[in-house]
Amino acid sequence: MTETPIRELLSRAVGDGPPPGIQLPVDDVLFRNARVLRRRRIGQTLATVAALGGVAGLALFLPGRPPAALPAAPVVLPSTTMPPPPTGPPPPTGPSTDYQVRALALMDRLVAAVPRGYTLPNQDSVPGPGDSSYSLRDTAWRNPSRPGKDMYSASVEVQLDGRAAVLSVRVTDWVPSGVPTTGDLCATRVNSDEQSCRVVTATNGTPVRVGSWSPVTGSVDEATYVTGGVMITFYQGGQPRPGVYALGRAVLPDRQIADLITDPALLP
Repeated sequence: MTETPIRELLSRAVGDGPPPGIQLPVDDVLFRNARVLRRRRIGQTLATVAALGGVAGLALFLPGRPPAALPAAPVVLPSTTMPPPPTGPPPPTGPSTDYQVRALALMDRLVAAVPRGYTLPNQDSVPGPGDSSYSLRDTAWRNPSRPGKDMYSASVEVQLDGRAAVLSVRVTDWVPSGVPTTGDLCATRVNSDEQSCRVVTATNGTPVRVGSWSPVTGSVDEATYVTGGVMITFYQGGQPRPGVYALGRAVLPDRQIADLITDPALLP
């Protein structure tokens, strides 16, 4: 009901006279009716705003608030997907040659080269005088914590009739300047103890230098082969220790020595 029909009804009521005990001035009634209508319109407006935009939409209808003070709309960034980590083996970080594996394989070659009739130790060492010990089997190889001239090496003691000798092979990338590599291999003495030198041809046709000398423990042979900046050395000689005499003769013949140290499998 609008304000005009209400005024007409009240005018008639005033003309007829109000009911007993009721005093309703027309202006007061109109003022109250207008205030009720105004509150109703505001309530409807607020309900509509809340349905459309929530609190942010309501701020648009509030008087006296500048547009710059309104909360900014949230910024939605496009989603990004990180690429998967690379797969596969890691890049190499050191030398590709595993010297430990080569040292163990060299030990197997030495053991396999021992002639029939010789005995091999079943332990790596035996006690010596005091706190010392005698090595019977030994392998060594170069690594960051144990640098050295030899890349890898192996040695083993063999016995015959209670007498002992040692066989060893060393592979190194350090070649002394006095070691001949071409021409007459016996032209220069390599070891100060050398008493004789001979050149032995391996089965594959490779010449090998073999120097010999004779200490009190019996004959000693040392063969050297140099190729591509790598020197391979073979040694055999008597090894006495308490209760065991030194073997006074060679264990391996010259040709077998030459074939052993010219094996391409020994090269790094």
